[in-house]
Amino acid sequence: MAPRPKATPRVGVSGEPGALELERPLAANLSPGRPLVAHFHSPEGMVLLREPAALTGFFAGSLSSLSVEDVLGHVLSGIRSGQLILQHGLVQRTVSFRDGQPIFAVSSVHHERLGAVVVQLGLVTPEQLHQALGKVTPTLRIGAVLTREGYLSEANLYSAMTYLVREVMLNLFEMSEGSFLFLEGRPPEGDSVKLQERTRDLVLQGMKRGEVVARLRKHFPDDTHVVAGPESPPPGEEALFATAANGTTLGALRSVWEGSLFSFLTWVEERTRDGALLLQQTSTSAPMPRRASGTFLAVPPPPVAPLGPEDRFNTLLAQIHTALRLAGANPDLMRDFLESPQQGLESAYEGVSLAPDGRVDVARIRQNVAGGGEALARAMTLEALDAFVSYALFSARNVLPGEMSERLYRSYRELQEGLS
Repeated sequence: MAPRPKATPRVGVSGEPGALELERPLAANLSPGRPLVAHFHSPEGMVLLREPAALTGFFAGSLSSLSVEDVLGHVLSGIRSGQLILQHGLVQRTVSFRDGQPIFAVSSVHHERLGAVVVQLGLVTPEQLHQALGKVTPTLRIGAVLTREGYLSEANLYSAMTYLVREVMLNLFEMSEGSFLFLEGRPPEGDSVKLQERTRDLVLQGMKRGEVVARLRKHFPDDTHVVAGPESPPPGEEALFATAANGTTLGALRSVWEGSLFSFLTWVEERTRDGALLLQQTSTSAPMPRRASGTFLAVPPPPVAPLGPEDRFNTLLAQIHTALRLAGANPDLMRDFLESPQQGLESAYEGVSLAPDGRVDVARIRQNVAGGGEALARAMTLEALDAFVSYALFSARNVLPGEMSERLYRSYRELQEGLS
């Protein structure tokens, strides 16, 4: 995870005013006419905001702590007006609300921009959009250019804007990492639309989308290898299947997809179901059968015996260890537990060390707790492993991305439920 830019306060002495040193990413858009105002929250922190004239309050935090539906629940339950900004990396989505109803939205994502939407909806041609973009100025936006040039009627422009606001609102639920900021107050003057659905119905649709995305992301991770099937590609999908003709990953295929993550993953599910897109086996233990054309056949993996509880705990420890390493954190923090076990577990972990992949010697733990019968030794071994996993997850939570941390916690909960 990239480090966030910092603001360092320099406290004045002898009555002199304090100063705040901002790193360049924070200071890039500052000017004397647009100052930031600091809101102090005890010694632990403060929030810097560019204050709109009508700001009456704000609500900010991390999406790893509060989900999108939790944040929207705050807006809807209070029938609030203002702007909600969600950001993760280069992705930023902003939705304006009036009395709890979304009235406008903008996004940094290409397929959620007006120009892309009017082409996607078939309202203008790519050539017309290209010509219109050349006439956009700081005071003349793309919508005004398209209507002035006669490429788009006012009615179609309004329909496109309504569609866009709805899509940005629903695609908020794809975001499980990043930060949010709600600036309460009068929404910005200018464009506004009225959506046909009630906001609560939109939120329910968004939550369903989010659940589908979470399920499909597990089933189709970005590093999944796929190849185009032997049949001709469906009309309009020739470019996508050309990318997959010689095999590629879903992550690479996603980079050329014009649409939301939800639409991409549901498309992958449909195409793998009808055989147009084939999942490739990446194991090198055995060669994959090929068709005469040389493309890979989808081969189901061999059946694997289910892991026992002890092995599942150990596998989860290895996953936490790998996640820490991939996040750029020091996986050695897991060794702290073994060096200073919790009270009552000292004998269980005597002589137990952490393997390079994050696993522990379960046989040694069971040997350490033996003496009260097989059933008791097994129960005490599981208790010791459970304590280690709980510690590892707690320690990793502050350094792992929110989605990764939640996925590991979910595996832990499923393991505990299976034992109960």
